[in-house]
Amino acid sequence: MFLGLDGERGCFVAVPEAAPKGGYRPGRANWSVMAGLGSGELAAYGTARALAAWHANHRFCPVCGHASRIAKGGWQRHCGSEDCGADHFPRVDPVAIMLIEHEGRALLGRGLNFPERRYSTLAGFIEPGENIEEAVAREVYEEAGVPVRDVAYIASQPWPFPASLMIGCHGLADSAEIVIDESEMADVRWFTREDVIEALTAREAGRDGEAFDAPPLTAVANWLMRWWVEKG
Repeated sequence: MFLGLDGERGCFVAVPEAAPKGGYRPGRANWSVMAGLGSGELAAYGTARALAAWHANHRFCPVCGHASRIAKGGWQRHCGSEDCGADHFPRVDPVAIMLIEHEGRALLGRGLNFPERRYSTLAGFIEPGENIEEAVAREVYEEAGVPVRDVAYIASQPWPFPASLMIGCHGLADSAEIVIDESEMADVRWFTREDVIEALTAREAGRDGEAFDAPPLTAVANWLMRWWVEKG
């Protein structure tokens, strides 16, 4: 499929015949590749990965079940049935990712599949019928039992695992009491600004932090933490 032009050079990505076993979850090799890419290259890589995964997972028309084919350079699939002929387009899944604070501390969590000391900002998919603010409040309350108010949008980032749009937000909590949803989270806790600064500094130096291990530099969660530290 056609990704676009880099100057006068056309850029393409090969579309796999089927999704790999286990899906398109990021592995250590992915993180190593992403860490060495510039912003333009990273955007191209993310686009290629997301679209390749979509094509591999949507080889058949969801309307009638007939085989579909690539159309418009890979930015569409067309049902091959004369009776159907439906067109389908790449999906993007909106995800709210939020840094919640209370009295100068940040609420961070460790998912069930996270490395032992890795903590990040909480996140979750936005559900049908929700706005961003409602999704932030619901996800934080579900995962940590913390009521949230004054939600504000900060920044966004496409995240190709497999095709999410991470919508970064900030919010305030009225209570520090935590009730962890153990079906989703291994741990959730409050960290001081000094803890977060130390973890971010260690990540930039390529080592693990003492308080916790911060998310990769390429992740919007890392950016949200840096934004929170800098705003004071």
